This record gives sequence, structure tokens and C-alpha cells, in this order.
Amino acid sequence: MDRRDFLQTGMSLSATFALSKLIAPFVASAQSASEDFPVLRRLVWIHMQGGWDILETVDPKTQSTSKLDMVYDYSLAQPLAGASEDIRLGRWWPNTARLGSDLILVRGLAMGTTSHDAGSVYADTGVLSNSGNVNAASIPTIIASQSGATIPLIQFNGGDTPRLDRGLLKPVSVVRAGDLNLYQGLFPANTQDNTASQRVLEYSRRSLLRYQNSAGANDRATAVEAARSKIQVQIDAGVGSQLSLTDSDKAAYVSALGKDASSRMDNAVSSFALAYKLIKNNLVSCINMGVGGFDTHTNQDRNLMPILTSFDALFATFLSQLKSAGLLDKTLVVLYSDFARTPKVNNSAGRDHWPVGGALIAGGGLLGGRAVGATDENLLARNVDAKTGAPSASGIQLSPIHVGGSLIELTLGASYLSKRPYLESIPALTRLKS
Repeated sequence: MDRRDFLQTGMSLSATFALSKLIAPFVASAQSASEDFPVLRRLVWIHMQGGWDILETVDPKTQSTSKLDMVYDYSLAQPLAGASEDIRLGRWWPNTARLGSDLILVRGLAMGTTSHDAGSVYADTGVLSNSGNVNAASIPTIIASQSGATIPLIQFNGGDTPRLDRGLLKPVSVVRAGDLNLYQGLFPANTQDNTASQRVLEYSRRSLLRYQNSAGANDRATAVEAARSKIQVQIDAGVGSQLSLTDSDKAAYVSALGKDASSRMDNAVSSFALAYKLIKNNLVSCINMGVGGFDTHTNQDRNLMPILTSFDALFATFLSQLKSAGLLDKTLVVLYSDFARTPKVNNSAGRDHWPVGGALIAGGGLLGGRAVGATDENLLARNVDAKTGAPSASGIQLSPIHVGGSLIELTLGASYLSKRPYLESIPALTRLKS
């Protein structure tokens, strides 16, 4: 194919530039001489933004205490299916609770802050700073940097912006939800665009061959060819058609919510539906999502009930789809927040910021039906045994350091932790099903 043939393919300059942008991270990755840490499990990282109420989520209490002056009926909390003891989720999580054998409730996380910025960054990176400004990569970014996925890391609307640092062993590319049209353009769904893309790739292949014939083989040419070959495989597989949502893709989520609720939760419906599609089609290693509305200083019940009721329906549908497809044991789904809310209700029927939080971990082949960590009757963190997660006076105080470290071990292996010595894995959070 000569220059005139190439120009006549109809590929625009912008499309060619986009192709070069896509190849760049693959080339850099192929050139890297760093150690390889294959990604063992995918990660779906969901930020419950604003500091969620752990009494209404992962840590309901059996009775009111000296600090808990809102009427709180523990009988309304949802028993966790598959648990060998009385472990419950908040009252508005009935669908998720039925999947309890695949859930771990993480309680008593010492957040060390009541700042939204500092708390969310601490949970995201495992590094605490009063300002929220840290030179540390977020957990999903670390994992994605070792991935060979078409989209290593995708950030949906509401998801936290991935943080990078110089400690990453390999480059990582991030796709925002608004950039999916770029990928759809590079991986076309129709015959005409597919033919044009195939011509560009063939032109690239022949150009590389001519270069190697004259200059000889070298590492850079080999890396470019590896990137070209990967894109060729993705185009041949019809990736473009797998990056858009149809009514059929969203049907299960719309049904779970009902049409009225689904129209109000359209962004969340689309996020969960696309997350499942990307995982099912093996296109992504990490997904950043987010759900807002948890900064409830007023009217606690009225504000939380519609959010958590809808989220429960969507989240349980997502987990059920992964489980039915045999993907849940290879996918870690993590809910986390900035911090928690006070046990004491304020004068506006809300709860204020509280420096002890919690998280929920689903899937990943982990032994579920458990709670790891605990709080006392006043929602203060208790020390726990690192092996069992049960309260122990001589144990450790759980923090995002342990959640992040355990996720790194589960996804990249224990040896990777030597690259991130500020993170620490614990057996209670990495115990797999027998």
C-alpha cells in the first residue's frame, strides 16, 4: 500500500492520532524491563461519597447506647446469608444481604480524620494526610499498571480520579466514561470503518517490516509490532460493539429498580450495566465508580432511604450477574467511604462526621459471610486479631492500610507488597474459600 492508497482509506487525521495515543501505553509497557505481576483478580472500586453511616450499612447495632439517641431497631437490619453467627447489614440492604456468603463486612476502620478529602484519599491510597494531598498511587491504579487489558482502568461519572505516582513499575492508561467514543472509533462496529482500520494496521505492519529490513530488528520496533498486533486482535474480536450499551444490557437493572426509579438513577444504571459488560467481555482490569449523597447532616432517614434502597437493588443485580457468569470469584468489588457518621444524632435529625469507618468487600473467591473488625457500643474501633478479624485486646487497629494491602496481595500477589511497604496485608482479609 503506497501513500495515496493510505490516504484514500478515509481515515481522518484525528483517527490516526487517536490510534497513536492508544498504541503509546502499549509500546511503553512492552519496552518496560520491570518485573511482571500478572493481575489475578479484577477490581471494581466504588466510593460511597460523603462519609456513609455505618449503622445503616456495614455495622448496625443491637441497641441504643449512651451516645446513640436515635430510635434504632436492630430487628430491621438484614441478616447476612451464609453467616455462622448474627451478622447484619443495614435495614435497606435486603437484596445484597441475600448474597452474604460472598460478602465480608469490614468494621472499625480507624480513619484518623473527618476531612472528606483526607478520608477519601486515605481509603483510596492507604496514605493519610491532613490536606488530602499525597504522592501515592490509588489502589486501582497500582493494579491496572500491571494489566494488559484493553482498558486497564476506567473511571465512570462519579468515580474518583485515579492517582498516579513515580512508584508505578509500568505505565498505565486511564479511560474516562466520556472518552469511550474514542475507543469506539478505534474499534469500529460497522464494516466500512472496520475495513479502513484494517488498512491502517496493514500499512503499519508493512512499514515496520520495511524499517526492520533496512535498520535491523530492535526493541522499539518489536514493541510497536506487539502493540499493533494487540490492536489487530481487538478489532478482529469486534471490541467496538462491546463498548456501547443497549436496552438489553440495562434491562436487568431497570427491572430491579422499576421504571420510575431507574429513570432517576440512569447514571448508576448505566455504570453498573457497562461495568458488567466490560468485565464479561474481558476488556478491563479496574473500574472506578462512585455514588453520592452520604453527607447526611440533616434528615438522616429521608435522605438515606431512597439512595440505599436503589443502590441495594443495583448492587445485588451486579453481583448476581457476575456470579451467574462465573466471574464473581475473579472479581473483587469494594465499597468504601471517606469516614462514617456520629452515633449521636444532631438537632437536625442527621449525623455528623466520625473518624471510624467501614467497608464492604464482595467476591474475589474470598470466604464470605463474615465480619472483619468491630466497633464497641459507642462506635469506637476495637483492636482485632489479624488472622481472624475478631476483637482482641492485643491485636491491631484496622485501617485503610490493611484493606489496601490485602487487595494488592489478592490481585498482584504478596511479593508486590515489597514495592509498597506502607501497605500491609492481613490474613483475615485474604482468606479464600476452601
